[in-house]
Amino acid sequence: MKLIVRAADYAMTDSITDGCLKAIRDGILTDVGLMTNNWKYASRAVAELKKYSHVSIGQDLNLVSGIPASDPTDIPSLVDENGIFISSTERKNRNLYDIPYKEIYHEMKLQVERFIKLIGRKPAYITGHSLSTPTLLQAQEDIKNEYGVVTDCFTPELQVGNRWYYKGMKIDQNDRKPAYDLECQGNTDVVKHYVDGELNFDFSKEFGLLATHCGYCDGELMNMSTFSVIRGREVEALCSPKVRKWIEDNNITLVNFDDYLESLKK
Repeated sequence: MKLIVRAADYAMTDSITDGCLKAIRDGILTDVGLMTNNWKYASRAVAELKKYSHVSIGQDLNLVSGIPASDPTDIPSLVDENGIFISSTERKNRNLYDIPYKEIYHEMKLQVERFIKLIGRKPAYITGHSLSTPTLLQAQEDIKNEYGVVTDCFTPELQVGNRWYYKGMKIDQNDRKPAYDLECQGNTDVVKHYVDGELNFDFSKEFGLLATHCGYCDGELMNMSTFSVIRGREVEALCSPKVRKWIEDNNITLVNFDDYLESLKK
């Protein structure tokens, strides 16, 4: 099997960027989903990626974490009184899901334009981040079609490893949002989860995707996301000799998303 190892949220914070870079440099990470809403963080993250030509770069459209790419006055339904994105947790708590299409599309388009300016080409794929409404999904689809990026990283042709190991620790098993307490996150053995076969990969299939949220955890991240401490455990797993052996034992070849897209042309 050819395996893409993806990290979401690249450049959401400097701590996430640094954790991803560790997993690229010393581990098995082959793809990142770049966030471009924060120009300062994204610029640094892209500059660091230039050292690693084997890593493909997609785009994670972010409407819930940190500062927007837009002037906040242009997207009042997406930001709070300080011009910061309203978090997905806050939206859930206050049922704030009635967001005008115009505002969503405006912010998404600016983020894609920033990606093109930073990277010099369109993203390998476009996907969302931590918020899903019919209006948002429509705007995301329209953006993908406008830019000719019609494939996201969770295309049906790719089998995705079951990385949702926190499920057993949640009261509502239907809630996919990765929110469980810090002690549980810190005690999660991600290495064991991978090598014990809980990813449920069919190794006879041609391509697979291991979707991670690796990164380091600092105060900024903890103020931004409930999915925090576990990110460091994911960095540990992607750099683990045991996981390397698991790859070898299962005859897995590490590839990136660009390799996958090339295979579709054949």
